[in-house]
Amino acid sequence: MKKLLSLCLALALLLTLAACGGGESAADTDGAQDGAASGTEDVSVVNIGCTSRLGTLNPLLMDGSWVNVYAMSLEFLPLVSLDGEMEFEYMLADSITTEDNCTYTVHIDEAATWSDGQPVTAEDLAYTMTRIASPLVMNYAMQFSAIAGTDDETGWVEEGAETIGGLEVVDDKTLNITFKYELNMVSFLNGYAQYILTLPKHVLETIPEAELASASWFDAPTVVSGPYRVTDYDADHYISYTANENYWRGEVQIERCNIRIVEGSGLLAALQAGEIDIVPPLLGNFPEEDQEAVRALEGVRSVYGAATATETIFLNAGSIPDERVRQAMLCAIDRETIVNGLLTGGADIMDGFCVPDGPYGSGLAPVAYDPDRARELLAEAGWDGSESYTLYIHSSDQTLVNACTLCQSYWAAVGITVELRTVDLETLMAQAGGEGIDMSAVQYTYPAVDPSWDIDYVLSSWCHLYPDEAQQALGVIWGSNDEAELRGQYAAIDAIAQEQVPVICLYAYGPLGAVREGLENAEPTMYGSINHIETWSFAG
Repeated sequence: MKKLLSLCLALALLLTLAACGGGESAADTDGAQDGAASGTEDVSVVNIGCTSRLGTLNPLLMDGSWVNVYAMSLEFLPLVSLDGEMEFEYMLADSITTEDNCTYTVHIDEAATWSDGQPVTAEDLAYTMTRIASPLVMNYAMQFSAIAGTDDETGWVEEGAETIGGLEVVDDKTLNITFKYELNMVSFLNGYAQYILTLPKHVLETIPEAELASASWFDAPTVVSGPYRVTDYDADHYISYTANENYWRGEVQIERCNIRIVEGSGLLAALQAGEIDIVPPLLGNFPEEDQEAVRALEGVRSVYGAATATETIFLNAGSIPDERVRQAMLCAIDRETIVNGLLTGGADIMDGFCVPDGPYGSGLAPVAYDPDRARELLAEAGWDGSESYTLYIHSSDQTLVNACTLCQSYWAAVGITVELRTVDLETLMAQAGGEGIDMSAVQYTYPAVDPSWDIDYVLSSWCHLYPDEAQQALGVIWGSNDEAELRGQYAAIDAIAQEQVPVICLYAYGPLGAVREGLENAEPTMYGSINHIETWSFAG
């Protein structure tokens, strides 16, 4: 079971995003901003705030980072998506069923069509999954090793394969997906259906397999299934879209859309100036010091998202192999002082992975601040202070940087030297868990409905500490639909995490989102903000 799908930041890096971009090109930015702010120009434009750079627009390279998920889902619909109530909503599919938790039957909505008028078919979905599994595409994040017919280690198929053995096209709209092991429905929806973005086979099959990963077609696709298609982008500043005039789920009300990427410190000013219309909590990360001002803005409605985001430090057991040292690092941190000093919205202190407000919160009492105990543990480990560590921190999250600076001082007080380095998200993701990377810190979102894929990923890839007991518990979770059993297994994993300390969760909280008054039908929810973006409109 440990070889099941491992979404690189699967589902959940609450990858902070914010705002800057515009129109059809960079030169059109100012005009696009004006139109978005007022809704009175001949061409209406909506600007979505975001604080992390774009990684890719190619769904074959999907890695689960939220800026990438949002950017690509506007063009190519997922089969399902979590909505604002954290329930799964059908998007491209209209039903997904299973009788044995091994074979899943996916039915594409009968009305689903591409922007060129061709129907979206089961062949399109099978083609997309086969190309994701291609060794020439080399998607390491969305491993398909649990799907029948793929390699047990890589999840890939042979070069040039026309299909995957576990895929069966039943008819034009129906695809069967068979797994090597039992997989419960929620884990299938959360780990597969939400992140596979179906592509048009009739367009892309002319591109050689070896060229798909770098194909320029994805920079400005000619055929899409979603409400918008990209016309221009700058990975550091903006992604610009124009409406799909033939969107099968309904007429798109706002003609143009921009994801505007700015530093977190620039979100407040951009929102205040009308250069940004909405900041979904998973995309835009307001610095803590700006949140009171955001909440006080006239003409702006703000709301805190569900408390599923965690500020987490991931410890690489390859660099910090002694469990007692890791335990000492946890005991040495005064998390209550960090929360009380840095946060205005409140937060939960927790150990492990399951947020207290979620269905699998175990009630496990977090380890208390105890510097004397930390020193005892270090003495037991034979710590002489000669070793030092480096902590890499996501630079766009200033609150996390501040929290880690406090951690640095707490560790120094017990004799542990830690150097802090701030890096952009793309660099952090590329390096996290790598050789010589002692620790990484990032705002990470564990989907409360199913944190299993994220636990699997971070333990194996970032922490290099994957106890047999945790693997066995995840195996039970993936094969079970019994809520009591699921709660018990998640509680066991959290207890293991508290004891062996592969991660230090500083706190869990709900990030702040905001939307300008006058942008109708738009909600800054943790999940599902853009599920019905075609209904967004400007008042008047």
